[in-house]
Amino acid sequence: MFGKVKDRTSMAEVLRGTRAGRIQSVGYMQVIPLISNLTDDRFVSPTEGQARVSTTGYGTLDFDNPSEAVLIVPCHAGYVVKQAAQDHAMSHAGLVAGGKRRAFNTAVCIQQNQGGLIRHGNYRMLILPFPLREPALKLRKKREYNRLWHAIGAFNRTLGVPAWGHLEYFLNRFRKELDQFVAEFECVPKQLGAIILVDGRVVGIERAPNHDYWRSVWPCLIRECYGSLAIQVARSRGETSPPPSTRVPLAETTDSLDELADAVADAAAEEERRAETIVRELLMEPFATEVDDHVAGLTLETLSHARFAGQVVRDGERVVYASILAKRRRLLEQEWERAAAFSI
Repeated sequence: MFGKVKDRTSMAEVLRGTRAGRIQSVGYMQVIPLISNLTDDRFVSPTEGQARVSTTGYGTLDFDNPSEAVLIVPCHAGYVVKQAAQDHAMSHAGLVAGGKRRAFNTAVCIQQNQGGLIRHGNYRMLILPFPLREPALKLRKKREYNRLWHAIGAFNRTLGVPAWGHLEYFLNRFRKELDQFVAEFECVPKQLGAIILVDGRVVGIERAPNHDYWRSVWPCLIRECYGSLAIQVARSRGETSPPPSTRVPLAETTDSLDELADAVADAAAEEERRAETIVRELLMEPFATEVDDHVAGLTLETLSHARFAGQVVRDGERVVYASILAKRRRLLEQEWERAAAFSI
């Protein structure tokens, strides 16, 4: 299944065919929508009640795709269920051809002290919290179902949650805050993806094959994945911390509604300029690629880079799906905050 290849890709290829929408800013998080007229209806949404999920053993997630379209199981899709069964998540993305059923025995358990298997059915999907995604991707080739428990416990500890391998401890403690992220960031027309910034740094680049797919996975990404990082940053910074460098305060002196409207427009334009400045340097940097899977003419590749890690799905030379994350240790460094202007 796994094999090295010599060719490389770049962020420009991942973003090709898209344009940047108007930036959305709430607290420490900002989102640049990726807009496109391109769409590919060969792919089914992973959350629209089509695919049926189960666990057929500890560490094995099974996907039944009854549709004629290809199912791209999002990178690090997870399932927290109410039944007496151990919650599971993927350690990578997955490809399931139309009308097929496929089991992935490289999944991870995310509920340490709970036994039982998930019954075949439709369940709400989540995407693993940001701090767990890089460790999961590094371990994607292994088959020990308990291999993410230590990382979950360490993540929980940073937020004052019992330090066990139980993801539901975090989800239950911060349910209200996570729900707010879904309400605050909207999915816009023709959106296929997003560039996500937290605390003024690019932390993720996500792309889907069509708008329906994007609309279905966006709440999972903004809630559990990037919302978890925003919560971590907010708690570590404290209430008196200044806003990120990409946020712009309104002018303090406005004497009329017209002046206020101009101030809002100026602040929004400056926020976009600052965000674009950070993103621009990413476009031409190359990623080394490793082929992980081939299904229905599609290729799943894992990308490696000094600053980023992630996966893409290609149809020939064209990227139809991407989920790329900033490496945790590089988020602590300042060297890549400054760059030239951004365009796609």
